[in-house]
Amino acid sequence: MTSTRTQSIVRTISVAVVFTLFVAVVFGFGLYLFVLVVPVMRQSLGIDYTAIGIVTGGTQTAYLVAALVSPRLTTRFGEGQVIVGAVTAAALLLLLFAKVQSVMSVGLVLAGLGAMAAFMMVPSVGAISGTVPFGYRSRVNGLVSSGTAYGQFANGLLVSRGLPAHSWHSIWIVAGSVSLVIALVGLLALRRFAPQVFSRKAPKRAVSRRASGGRWQLMTRTNLTVWILLALSGMACGPWQNYLSSFLADEGHSLATIGQVWSTIGAVGLFSGFAAGMAADKAGARIALAFSFTALAGSGLLIAFHSEAWQLRAAAVCFGLSFYAIYGLIPAYISKTMDPCSATTVFGVANVFLGLGTTLGNVMGGNFVAWFGSLKDVFITASAIACVAMILTATLRDERAVTS
Repeated sequence: MTSTRTQSIVRTISVAVVFTLFVAVVFGFGLYLFVLVVPVMRQSLGIDYTAIGIVTGGTQTAYLVAALVSPRLTTRFGEGQVIVGAVTAAALLLLLFAKVQSVMSVGLVLAGLGAMAAFMMVPSVGAISGTVPFGYRSRVNGLVSSGTAYGQFANGLLVSRGLPAHSWHSIWIVAGSVSLVIALVGLLALRRFAPQVFSRKAPKRAVSRRASGGRWQLMTRTNLTVWILLALSGMACGPWQNYLSSFLADEGHSLATIGQVWSTIGAVGLFSGFAAGMAADKAGARIALAFSFTALAGSGLLIAFHSEAWQLRAAAVCFGLSFYAIYGLIPAYISKTMDPCSATTVFGVANVFLGLGTTLGNVMGGNFVAWFGSLKDVFITASAIACVAMILTATLRDERAVTS
């Protein structure tokens, strides 16, 4: 029994650490390094704000499509195969970013990275459910959600220390090389300590027919609320991150200052997802989510109306507390209110709503300069959306009452 428990603990730690690093690659490097480097890339490639909105919106569209395709790929090839393959492909695309020479090529690479993020993230729910004991799944989900923070923290250090002395091409080469190493080490670790991740489950026809006939049963008020919350989160968080560097650069802040803001966000996110998961286990996910959306609203206002450096740091702390918590708490809430099979379906739909919300937010944000003359309104709008989400959170059922 002791040996079995030890193996379970080692397997849980391995899955948690490897998946956290994988998220750091596909989200931290894959989706968020671009928004930090884009002020410099704009000068050499001639990218305007409208183009930035279109290509980043295309990234989220690719994420949406991949989220729909992921379940079929997972059924055919297995969760581990799809996850590791996505991380490896993302690493190669990061290396390819060093060779882009036009807006079109930037858009294609970003779309590929968006798809790889979905191919890694969607199967991870089933992989965690199959390898991690129930009592630890919320904490593991919270830690994995903070993986983006590790990537963003590395982004800030990489840009603030490397970009002044080297070109933006070298930034992508370093990120891609590190990602390839992570993919290889992660593959070996999972093969050694959590081989269940790579098991291929034969589809059951009876179960499939029952699930298909019961799809409309998933259209409950609670699930619709969760999906809308993720869409609103994408509409607020996507433009917030996408236009932060450009807005601060327009306001006259240096690359070093911008890098420090991102590093602060990443540093706070290193623990915020895990901490939010623990808080949700004690006080409930609704309260934790309401606090997170409140912090998100405050971060947008601090950025929009900042006049001193401390306000930028405070905004970074607020965003770091909210962003990683939201994307850990919502999957945790789904896992606590649905059976494993239904939870996977609900989470897949949730990712579609997230992709739609983020796409809409990014595309609209790219036009804000033309409409209102400044990117400041992007952050004011993000705060307003966060307030709506905070109010909507109060309508969720207590997950402890649902499962009782």
